[in-house]
Amino acid sequence: MAKNKGRRANVEAKKLAQQEAREKEKIQQRAVKELQPESASRKKEVLYQVKTKRDADVIKAYITFTYRVLHPGITGRLIFAGILIAAPAVIAKALWLKIMCLVVGGLLILLGLFRQYISLALTKSKDEAYIKGTEFTYNFTLTDAAFYADGQLFSTLSKYKDITSFYYDDDFYYLGIRNKDFFILPKSRFTIGDASEFEDFIYKRSRKTCKWIPTRFSDRMKLRRAQRAVRDTDFLN
Repeated sequence: MAKNKGRRANVEAKKLAQQEAREKEKIQQRAVKELQPESASRKKEVLYQVKTKRDADVIKAYITFTYRVLHPGITGRLIFAGILIAAPAVIAKALWLKIMCLVVGGLLILLGLFRQYISLALTKSKDEAYIKGTEFTYNFTLTDAAFYADGQLFSTLSKYKDITSFYYDDDFYYLGIRNKDFFILPKSRFTIGDASEFEDFIYKRSRKTCKWIPTRFSDRMKLRRAQRAVRDTDFLN
């Protein structure tokens, strides 16, 4: 009995040693692979893919982006100018002057409040991609990116260092590249890759920080206060 137990123990010890050796070999193989340069097939593998259309949501996102990032403060200035022009109607004696102040001031106020929807309606009536329902596919590999419209290549990103701007909000990424192309990537339309990890991927490849665009009014106020505090700190230093 004692001999049988000894033999079993030896067999189990040998099996355990063999298993440990196999695990060490696998770890060494993985380490060697990590040290080796990326293969051509790995470099061309699509890591992130977005399939989208230029529908009303995408067009509205682009218009909102241009107003908040490229031309901030115009809405407030239009409304303020409208109030200033309409205010003299209270004290004006001539009827024509009252009417003119109210009409011009009212139009500026309405333009400030509803210009986003006016731009949306105008764009939808003229944009060919919206009218035709063109499907856009954006493929991002380890080293580059390709952009297709209905299967036809129309733009490329040869290296991620060519990214000039990168923003995000709750629902979209906004990506600008050196040849002046601009892309809106809905987070809900990633067909390959995790949209929540895309920001980190772009940063690692381009060292371009993704800037936040707050959508809620309270968040916009917080961001402005933070930016003002940073400017004040820089001025004091």
